Amino acid sequence: MIGHKTKVVATVGPACGSPDRLRRMAAAGVDIFRLNFAHGQHEQMAEHVAAIRRIADELDRPVGILGDLGGPKIRLGALTDGALQVDRGRKYAFVSEADPNDPTALTTTYDGLIDDLDVDDPVLLADGTVALRVVEKLPDRAVCVVEQPGLLRSGQGVNLPGIGLRVPSITEKDRTDLAWAVAHGLDFIGLSFVRRASDIQHLRRLIEELKPQQSPYIVAKIEKPEAVAELEGILAETDAVMVARGDLGVEVDIVRVPALQKRIIRACNRRRVPVITATQMLDSMHRNTLPTRAEASDVANAVLDGTDAVMLSGETAIGNYPLRSVTMMIRIVREAEPLMVANRELPIGVSSRNVATETTRAVALSAMHAAEQLAANLIVVLTRSGKTALAVSELRSPISILALTDSPHTARRLCIAWGVRCVVTDVCRGTPQQMMEFVVDWGRRQEVLEAGQYVVLVGTTDWARPGKDLMLVHTVT
Repeated sequence: MIGHKTKVVATVGPACGSPDRLRRMAAAGVDIFRLNFAHGQHEQMAEHVAAIRRIADELDRPVGILGDLGGPKIRLGALTDGALQVDRGRKYAFVSEADPNDPTALTTTYDGLIDDLDVDDPVLLADGTVALRVVEKLPDRAVCVVEQPGLLRSGQGVNLPGIGLRVPSITEKDRTDLAWAVAHGLDFIGLSFVRRASDIQHLRRLIEELKPQQSPYIVAKIEKPEAVAELEGILAETDAVMVARGDLGVEVDIVRVPALQKRIIRACNRRRVPVITATQMLDSMHRNTLPTRAEASDVANAVLDGTDAVMLSGETAIGNYPLRSVTMMIRIVREAEPLMVANRELPIGVSSRNVATETTRAVALSAMHAAEQLAANLIVVLTRSGKTALAVSELRSPISILALTDSPHTARRLCIAWGVRCVVTDVCRGTPQQMMEFVVDWGRRQEVLEAGQYVVLVGTTDWARPGKDLMLVHTVT
């Protein structure tokens, strides 16, 4: 077995931003590092990117980088004393301009808030721990009553579940961050505030206008009820998905989140769209060396749901134990992975950017059956764009998958694909015999192959034609 199959995404922040800590985390098994554009400066992020690329070269394996756009996150404006305790039944008003003499006047970073609100609309603050409801609408203010009391702080998030906001999904800051991400060759771009397929199309056009040498994968963050309702259309356009349970759990009733997570992951698997499960997976490890039993179960259940990757956010960015969080995450996923059931169905009647040709899918399925029948140690996939590797990955076979590609960019994008270990080499354009010699030599050096074991290859007889039409079984001598 080649390491853990469920990929691990770790967020970079003050707790792990030094080259030494990044190196330890990558060596422990981090597959993708996430840069959160809502925090941090480009100059510092450039240092992180350079360090991660150096570390990947030292480890001789691809490591992906995800740039997560902040999106139009609505936040509270400055409060008079920085914090405000709001009690049940009291009234507060959202206004256009702050009034230092009126402690009940609240402002936000979204100028159109008052226009978008109507009487009886809910307003959630502080990650949903404080709830208000609009009781009066005036031209210059929206008066609200407190239904769930709590403590407010300047800059905290504002959520408006069920309200159709006119704010665009990509802000001017996002455009600046996107240009920086493309210029620095990031492998994935996370899009916040996705509501419909056209949001993905808009981002793709912006990326194309920047004329990148290699286009990054777009990761659509599902955190709005509108996105859940338009999920099938979004999956047809995006390259990957993130189940962003933080805002999703505020935007919808929290009891719906586990079921929505399963529904989203199942839909992604059906369309061969890689999916990341994120937010508060090992939240208590911000301050503790061990997670709670519920958190361990949460990670394991995400694996069993079929997620391609699990993500650490504050645990590695600002937590006290970033490396321990990574190693614990990997221990949990490796324990859960043997319980997964292989997927033996070809996707029929579905479309996405990642679905391979019918021939490729049929050969991939045949390769999985052959590998399992022979108890092979390795399924080897030749891939240029990554589609063939994804076709094998989504079968969720217990057999380890080695992808060979001549594109470093494809190798880094496959860091999100469940079960795929990627090696960059020109041998994938050679003869089947040359490829097998390379694989056997690699497998022996990695201590995953020995004499008498089987290797199953998914390849092609003609690189000029799309798809893969060759399956080959090799016995290690």
